[in-house]
Amino acid sequence: MAAKHSILVSASVSCMDLCNLHAAVREVEQSQVSFYHFDVVDGRFNQCFILGETTLENMKKITGIPIEVHLAVYNPELYIERFVKAGADYIAVHYEAMEEPAEIFAGIRRAGAKPVLAYRADTAPGEDFVKLAAQVEWVLKLTVNPGFSGQKLQLPAVEHIRRMRELADCAGLSVRIEADGNINSSTIRTVTKAGADILTGGSSGLFRGGGTVSRHCREMLAAAGM
Repeated sequence: MAAKHSILVSASVSCMDLCNLHAAVREVEQSQVSFYHFDVVDGRFNQCFILGETTLENMKKITGIPIEVHLAVYNPELYIERFVKAGADYIAVHYEAMEEPAEIFAGIRRAGAKPVLAYRADTAPGEDFVKLAAQVEWVLKLTVNPGFSGQKLQLPAVEHIRRMRELADCAGLSVRIEADGNINSSTIRTVTKAGADILTGGSSGLFRGGGTVSRHCREMLAAAGM
């Protein structure tokens, strides 16, 4: 069985105060957040649009924390170089949107970033999970559909995390699993018990009202037993 990782927290940029980006970034950087999670949705992969290169470029100028760009898009190869140039340290690409994952991962590395393998909430890990997970920095598992805040945790997605962890452990693969969607103090134990060890904090976790990001991050880590 692979060794367990410590729990990390990432900050969902789409849930930050984008009209006061500098202040929002400064508040995150005073917390224990390990990296930013930057959602990009093309209006086709999911029926909405969120963030783009201009926001990323401006954000990169004022932060020292790594940025994971989550490309919830079809034809991700069209966007990789653009977002790496804009400041992405990690690029998450979707299993459902790739015909040749190994080529996409290699393209991300050539562009100067590190690849992350993403799965939609309703996509279970297939027979190729271990092979693909061994080629990336970690696995991003959505626990809600991308692009819309306020959704409830999808329990079938939690079972997918559990299966991913079982497959990785059986293969002796030490890979992190990031859970993204309705991750907060009341759901964290559910996803960490299933095998997630990166928690993406959004509107119900890091950026809910009634306290600072630093306080909410500590609460998330405490809920995970850290």
